[in-house]
Parts: sequence; C-alpha cells; structure tokens
Amino acid sequence: MLLEIAVSKADKYGVSPGGDTVEITERPTGGVSVVLSDGQGSGAPGKAISSLVVSKAITLIADGARDGAVARAVHDALYARRRGQVSATLTMVSADTDHDELVISRNSNCPVLLFEEEGETAVFDDETIPIGTRRMIKPHIVQLPLKVTRTVLAFSDGILAAGRSAGSPVTIAELVEFGAGIAQLPAAQISRGMLDWALAKDDGRPTDDVSVVALRTAPMDGEPAIREMSVRYPL
Repeated sequence: MLLEIAVSKADKYGVSPGGDTVEITERPTGGVSVVLSDGQGSGAPGKAISSLVVSKAITLIADGARDGAVARAVHDALYARRRGQVSATLTMVSADTDHDELVISRNSNCPVLLFEEEGETAVFDDETIPIGTRRMIKPHIVQLPLKVTRTVLAFSDGILAAGRSAGSPVTIAELVEFGAGIAQLPAAQISRGMLDWALAKDDGRPTDDVSVVALRTAPMDGEPAIREMSVRYPL
C-alpha cells in the first residue's frame, strides 16, 4: 500500500504569517499522522496558538498516545495555559499501521471528506467544538479500516469562507462534488487543486487563512519501498 499526504496553504490576503499550522509526523508504532490547527484570530496571534496546539499534539503522538487521548490532552493544555480565553480548531488524520486503521479526529466546524475508489463519498460533520474554551471538550473520532483506495480531505475554515465576500459562499455539496472529481489524482494535485479552486472564488485574495490536507492510500504497483517528502515554502 502506498500512502500519500500533501498540504497546500495560503495566508489571508495582506496578513502574514497565517494563523493555520499543519505538521506531518511518523507514528512510533507505525504509520503517519497529519495535524491541522487554526488558531483564534489571524496573523501572529493566531499562529502562536495554532503552533502551540500542533507542537503539543506532535509530541504526544511521538510518545505513543492515541489520537483521542492526544486531542483531550492538547485541549487541557490550551485551556490551562490560556485560562479558557482562546480557542483553536484541531483536526488529525492518521494512517495507523499498527492497528490497520484510518483515524479521523475533529474538534472543528469544518467537515472531513472521504472518497472511495468506487465513487462512494462520506462527509464527517458531526457536531463538535474547537478546543480551549470549556473545561470538558471531546473530539469526534471516526475509525475506519486502512485500505486502498481511499482519499481523505481535511481543511481549515478558509475553504468554507471562499466566495463569501462575493455573496456566494462555498457549500458542502460543492466541496463534495469538486472533491469527487479530483479524488483519484495524486495527493499533491488534490490539495493544490482544492486550494486553487477556493482562491479563484476570492479572485486570489482569500478573506481567511486557507489550508488543505489530502491523504490518499493507493496500490504500490511493484514500486520500490522508498519514502519521500518534499516542501515548497515561498518566503
């Protein structure tokens, strides 16, 4: 099985740095996790919050904690450090090879989309709230078999804000339709394709930070088992 993960991001127009943070980490017992957080506000204050959230989550994953426990612990840390005065979204998508599971953990107003090779789709949008503002907050967890071929799309609320300034905000139905059309492409093309689609709705001037994560499982097709990672980061 081949696992592909790609991330595409754009900052809110005229604001830098963006308030979203995304990191990818290997799991100590096998597999890979990607962690996405959108900190309250934008610019440096939002970035400080999301960086805190993601770095804490990555540390806990490296220590062997399961995703549900990670989400709860990160919430507790943010709540204690900021006295319940700030919030952040937290979405984690893990390919856990130790348990042969695809695990999706959400504390976010944004859904996560799943596309199957046979054309079936699923929208994980059960009600949950961002972390940091209440004493007891639980993540919404979805556990699925880790199999080929599946594509998972996660994103920050900059995707949902696309087109809002023009009076035509993105709908979930539009996201599903567009995602289904590109879900069988390589992960890098999927994440970039959705980002470009959203930016076009704002004429290239996004009204919020935008992050897109694509995770895809595919057949290996006899390829050598070489692991690769690349980053493109304009300064």
